[in-house]
Amino acid sequence: MVSKKLFSAIVATAMILSIVGASSIAFAQTPTNTITQTAASTSDLSTLVSFLKQANLTEMLNNTTAKYTVLAPDNAAFAKLNNTTTTIADLKNDTPLLTQILRNHVINGTANFTKNGTVTTLAGNTLTYTVNGTKVQFSNGYNATIVTKNINATNGVIDVIDSVLVPPSTTTTTASATASGGFLGLPGFEIFPAVVGLLAVAYLVMRRKK
Repeated sequence: MVSKKLFSAIVATAMILSIVGASSIAFAQTPTNTITQTAASTSDLSTLVSFLKQANLTEMLNNTTAKYTVLAPDNAAFAKLNNTTTTIADLKNDTPLLTQILRNHVINGTANFTKNGTVTTLAGNTLTYTVNGTKVQFSNGYNATIVTKNINATNGVIDVIDSVLVPPSTTTTTASATASGGFLGLPGFEIFPAVVGLLAVAYLVMRRKK
């Protein structure tokens, strides 16, 4: 039979080990890197990190006095852009456009995607999302799903997504400008200045003949 003293010693040892173990787990889960640093240490976010540097957003996401939620497109998500009207080459050659798109992936504060709702990005756009079990999907012009959730950082959280959130207005700017490019902005009058020019030339020719 186990003596009372031995039994008490075993119980006390077990309690100490459980406390130490719980403390170690809690310590391991405490983030030590900022959002920028965490993304830089994640190989599947290398394209995002490169673009954050180009857009000068790394310092903002290193700020430990603020809290952000970053919807981080993985490398495959950026690769899919080459099948759209906004390609990776476009982003590399147009930093203002790139900055606008990247800011559309950053949310002030920590967003908890636990039920259907909306969030507003730093670009000023509203993202509508639906939650179905563990699946979080963005809609209303966006088609992206969170594939890895709640990567904690010292100044917020990263949620990895499978598509780039290109604002719908970004892809329609050129088309809108073309549609309103007529005389005084009126469609259908695009050739009006040319006609006026031809009439002026004809008038001068007729005056010379006289």
